[in-house]
Amino acid sequence: MERDRTSFDALAGRRILVVGASSGSGRATALALVRAGAEVVFAARRTDRLRAAVDEAGAGHVVAIDVLDSDSVSSGVNEAAELLGGTIDGIVYSSGMSPLLPMAELAQDDWQQIFGVNAIGPNLVIASALPHLASDAVVAVFSSDSSLQPRHSLTAYAAAKRALEATLEGWRAELLGGTRFLAVLLGPTMPTEFGDDYDPETVGATFVHWQRQGMRTALMNADDVANGLTSCLAAMFAAPEFGMETILLRAPEHPQPEPRQ
Repeated sequence: MERDRTSFDALAGRRILVVGASSGSGRATALALVRAGAEVVFAARRTDRLRAAVDEAGAGHVVAIDVLDSDSVSSGVNEAAELLGGTIDGIVYSSGMSPLLPMAELAQDDWQQIFGVNAIGPNLVIASALPHLASDAVVAVFSSDSSLQPRHSLTAYAAAKRALEATLEGWRAELLGGTRFLAVLLGPTMPTEFGDDYDPETVGATFVHWQRQGMRTALMNADDVANGLTSCLAAMFAAPEFGMETILLRAPEHPQPEPRQ
C-alpha cells in the first residue's frame, strides 16, 4: 500500500547512520529512510550485502563496521560522519546475535560475543559518534521483547538486551541536552538472519519451552517494522522537544483454531 510521504517530511535531508544494515530489520529500516529522503550510511561487516542494499535503495553510502572491534567502530563512525558532511543527525543500531543454548552450555566466548554485539557494540558506536552528533540527534537502538521475559535458551541474549536498555538510561542521565535515545523492543520478526544457524531439531524442542513460558509467537514483517520505526523517527525530528524513550513492537496474537470434534 502506498504510504503518505508527508508524514516523513521531517526526515528529508537528515543524515543517518544505520549499523546492521546488511540484513533483516536494519536493512529494511535503512531502505525506508532513503525512501523518506534521508541521506543514509549503510554499515555492517559484509560490504557486499551493503552494496546490494544501496543499489536497491538507489542512494546511500557503504561503510564497513565490525561492532566487536573497537578500532573498526571508531574508524567506521568517523568515515560515516565524513561521508555525511561532518554531522550525524541520527543513528539506528540493529545488530544482534545469540546462539540457541541453555546457560549451562554457554562458553566464555559465547557470553563475550553475545554481550559484545548486543550491549557493548552499540555503546561503542554512540561514544564514537558523540563529536559528530547534531544538537537534536536521535539514537534508536534495537533491543528485544525478551528483555521483559527471557526465552529458554536465549537467556544470555535477554540479559545483554536488558543491560543495553540500562545503558541507554545512563546516556540520558549523563548526556544532557537535545540528544534523544530510543530503545526499540522488537518482537519476533521476519525475514531475519538471527536464527539461520540454529539446528531445526533444537528449535523445535526449544519452541515447546517457549509455549510453556507463554511466549508471544506471532510474527511481524521487517518492512512493517521499518515503516513504523521510520514514522517514529520522523515525529522526533519534527519536534526537537518531543522524545520517545521506549517502544515495544509486537504482532497481535491470532486466535488458535478450534479443535476438531
